[in-house]
Amino acid sequence: MKSRSNLNTRLLPLSILISSLISGAVLAAPSVAIPPSVQDLINQVQSYANAHVISPEQAETLIKRLTVTPEKLKEEEARVKQELAAVEKKQTEAKKEIITTSIEKDQFNKALNNTQKAKLAAETVFINANSKQNEAIKAVNKNWSLADENISTKLSVIVNGESKTQAILTEKIKLTEIANINQQEQIIKAQQLDADIQQIKSALADAESNGTTGTLVLRQKLAQAEEKLEIAKNNPKSKLFDAKAAHDRTSKNLEGPEGLAKRAAIQNKKVYEQELKVLQDPIDAAEEQLNTAQENTFALMDKQSALAGQKINSIALTNSLQEVFKQAKNAQLQAEQAAQQAKDATTAQQAMAEAAAAEKLLQEVEQKITTIAVIAQEAEAKLTAAQRAKADAELQLADKMEQLANINLDLTALNNLDPKVISQQTLAKGEAQPVADGELAMAIKVAGGEQNVTTGGVVLASVVTEDGVVNLSDNALAHDSQLINGTLNNTRAHDVNTQVGAQGKLLINGTQEAAATSEGATVAAGGSVTAGTNALVTKMVSAGTVTGNDGALFTETTLNDGQFSLNNGAIAQNTKVNGGQFNVNEGATAEGVTVKGGEFNLRARAQAMKLTIEHGEAQIAGTLTDVTLRGGNTTLASTADVAGTIHSISGSALKVYQGAHTAQADLNLAGRVVLFADDVAPMAALPSRAVRSADNRLSAPFTFRRVNMSGGTLDLRNVKNAQLVMDSLAGNGTFKLGSMLQQDASAPVNVTGNADGDFTLQIDGSGIDPTNLNVVSTGGGDARFTLTDGPIGLGNRVYNLVKDASGKVTLVANESTVTPGTASILAVANTTPVIFNAELSSVQQRLDKQSTEANESGIWGTYLHNNFAVKGRAANFDQTLNGITLGGDKATALADGVLSVGGFASASTSSIKTDYQSKGNVDSHSFGAYAQYLANNGYYVNGVVKANKFNQDIHVTSADNSASGNTNFSGMGVAVKAGKHINHNHLYVSPYVAMSAFSSGKSAVKLSNGMAAQSSSTRSMIGTLGVNAGYRFVLKNGVEMKPYVSASVDHEFAANNKFRVNQEMFDNNLNGTRISTGAGLNVNITPNLSVGSEVKLSNGKNIKTPVTFNLNVGYRF
Repeated sequence: MKSRSNLNTRLLPLSILISSLISGAVLAAPSVAIPPSVQDLINQVQSYANAHVISPEQAETLIKRLTVTPEKLKEEEARVKQELAAVEKKQTEAKKEIITTSIEKDQFNKALNNTQKAKLAAETVFINANSKQNEAIKAVNKNWSLADENISTKLSVIVNGESKTQAILTEKIKLTEIANINQQEQIIKAQQLDADIQQIKSALADAESNGTTGTLVLRQKLAQAEEKLEIAKNNPKSKLFDAKAAHDRTSKNLEGPEGLAKRAAIQNKKVYEQELKVLQDPIDAAEEQLNTAQENTFALMDKQSALAGQKINSIALTNSLQEVFKQAKNAQLQAEQAAQQAKDATTAQQAMAEAAAAEKLLQEVEQKITTIAVIAQEAEAKLTAAQRAKADAELQLADKMEQLANINLDLTALNNLDPKVISQQTLAKGEAQPVADGELAMAIKVAGGEQNVTTGGVVLASVVTEDGVVNLSDNALAHDSQLINGTLNNTRAHDVNTQVGAQGKLLINGTQEAAATSEGATVAAGGSVTAGTNALVTKMVSAGTVTGNDGALFTETTLNDGQFSLNNGAIAQNTKVNGGQFNVNEGATAEGVTVKGGEFNLRARAQAMKLTIEHGEAQIAGTLTDVTLRGGNTTLASTADVAGTIHSISGSALKVYQGAHTAQADLNLAGRVVLFADDVAPMAALPSRAVRSADNRLSAPFTFRRVNMSGGTLDLRNVKNAQLVMDSLAGNGTFKLGSMLQQDASAPVNVTGNADGDFTLQIDGSGIDPTNLNVVSTGGGDARFTLTDGPIGLGNRVYNLVKDASGKVTLVANESTVTPGTASILAVANTTPVIFNAELSSVQQRLDKQSTEANESGIWGTYLHNNFAVKGRAANFDQTLNGITLGGDKATALADGVLSVGGFASASTSSIKTDYQSKGNVDSHSFGAYAQYLANNGYYVNGVVKANKFNQDIHVTSADNSASGNTNFSGMGVAVKAGKHINHNHLYVSPYVAMSAFSSGKSAVKLSNGMAAQSSSTRSMIGTLGVNAGYRFVLKNGVEMKPYVSASVDHEFAANNKFRVNQEMFDNNLNGTRISTGAGLNVNITPNLSVGSEVKLSNGKNIKTPVTFNLNVGYRF
């Protein structure tokens, strides 16, 4: 019945089909199954009729032509006749099948009854065999059953192992006999070991308690000899005590020069050693006898341990043999049980074989019953199917006869349709179809051919491919044309919802007398639309190429991609740009453009009104009235002419090039406006440099009418000599001036009228002194101007803004403060004499140590750490120095003293920090020579000459400027010191006077921010009066320690260190008096090796050294 239903709905008489689609003048959806492609066309017809594009009569005719064609009816008639013959054949075959399957069914039922009787006999045999095999299995093992896993394998293993089990039993009996014999032998051996151990115990007792050689007697003898030695050591009347005292008094002379004292020391040592030997020899003899007795005792104890171990092993072996005997007896019993089990297993195997045979017979009978039952069921199913096939064939015969009758009715109806309504034709190349007044064509495939639609003609859903052409003329109408690969020429006609594909073209041209209209066209990427004279294009959506020429008017156009170009005389209204490029060329006009993406270009001598930029790019070179910037990037080229209002929302960016005319434009600024010179391309705009050199070019003016800022920014940094002129200024915002203060005396920001509000000025710091201090000029108002980052460093001084009564805002320097760059240069310049004197302290420490130790020859090294702080001078700074010095000297004995001559080399690195958080580094490498004469009466004099090579790095860091620089130069210095050592026992005091002088070579440095500095020389001359005092200790192990303290008054005489920074001269001296104190320790670890350390503090007016630390090591020859 299902098959019949499908046939009835697939092809009904045409009259019934149309009546289901049309009800009066309104079309309804069909109630029959129609192919999807045809259904889409019918839906279009319904929409055209509802929109009154076509009449109800035309709609009815179209649906008839779309639904059924003569070709389809003839194909359907042939198909139905063929299906009718097939159905008749099926009916005959079904009748034969019914007779055959009825006979087969009876035969299989009889065979099934006989087989079920045989099954009952087989079941009885199986039950008996199964009971017998269960009893046989239990005889083998009462815990086993037929359900156990691998029961057959278990039985086979037992049967196959019967002979092997008997052999194992024989072997276990033999092993039991051997184990019993071994057990008896071990018992006898253990008794012998007990006797040997008792004998060893008796020998150990004698070794300890024997009255002559026992260990107890020998220990007592040793203790008596040691006690005698100890008494002699502590008895002042004994010879040993006297000999030791004499030796201790003269032992220090053993290492001294040859002479009477040394010989006496050697004799005292010999006497002491002889007296000591008299008492030590009895001790050594007693120790030797005791050690011998203890060794004998230990040997007996080792033998006793060995015998005890043998006894333990013998007992363990006896126990092991008893276990072996027990296991052999158990194995014999198990073998006897296994032999009996093997016999039972053989019986069980036989029973299982009989049960398996019975089970197999039963399974074969059951399988045969199953097979016969299946065959019987199949015969029943075949009979039922044959009966159903016969019934279906009879129904199908009736359906086919009805279909043939309906086809004849439809052929008659098609011959009566309106010939002016055409559908579903194909126009190949060389073929043409005219569509005249009153004619309607739908779903025509223009595949290389030509469709010519004249006055009053209508074409619907034409599909143009293979370079086909549709020509619309003189008020013709085209709806839903698809230009896949071809052209639609709209000449004084109308096209609606035209779809322009990637290879399609839409040409729209009217005349002065009649317009051509296009509504709702969509243009794919690659497609093109060209509109000319009196062309009216509305609601177009494009991703292709659209061109408007010679008075074409576009309204409500949406550009998603591709290009939209307006040429001379063309107009666009209410255009939305989501992507692609919208070009308004010379002579064209655009009004109400909204750019949400892509690019908008207003060319020179073109005009636009009411432009809104939300995202994307806009390049303005023509005339623009009123623009709102909500985002994206907008550029006003030098030819731009802007009037009305520029409304810039926060987040938007506007570039204005020199020459752009904005004098008639009001600026409401919450975003960012950047000004550029007319000779700088937008992509070449660079961030402001540290320095912009002044030139004599004319100022670059930028003019706005009324400027109202709401947190926005006006950036002038990219234009030299820029001058921003405004009629008035209000609100709050920022002006970025960068480094643009030059020789021109005019202010870069000029308000001719009133200025009201709060504004910040961003000016880049620079190392060059400014030449123009005028910043803002106003005609009145109470505007307040401040610097973005506070006072700004320009050259040597820090500047702030000052507004006078006339409204002029200028930069005024704070003469009491220098910039971080200047402070860094002055600080680093002052470090060279500090470094010279710090490194000199390492050499002076060596000379001071030599003066207390008779100027002995040697080599030495020093690590130096020094801090230096300066306050209240040209530049305040803190310096930290770390360095090492290596040297060597040679001492020569003279008639009345000792002369020492040496040389040294040093390397250090210093880090400098100023109050402005700027910093510098100085690397120093030096070498020099020294000499010292130490008279026998305690007077001494020394001198040092030293040459330095300095490498200075300067790094300036501040909120408004960062810079760096480097320079290298040399220096030379000398030092002289004289004093006298006054000794009293182990204490000494040494007053002294000293003088040092240093001078650096010429130096010059230029920082990356343009700041330059020069110095002919940095000089230092320090005079010192001081005193050292120390004490000598000698420890018991011979180590010599010399702690000492020092105090001095130092005065810097150099008071005129001139240093030029830019064109300003600074006095960079460090003159003044300082008091220094210190403490140190020298330690002679051995007669040749010594170490020492020293800490000094210095303090004076504005200058101090928080700590100087020296750590030294020396080796003398």
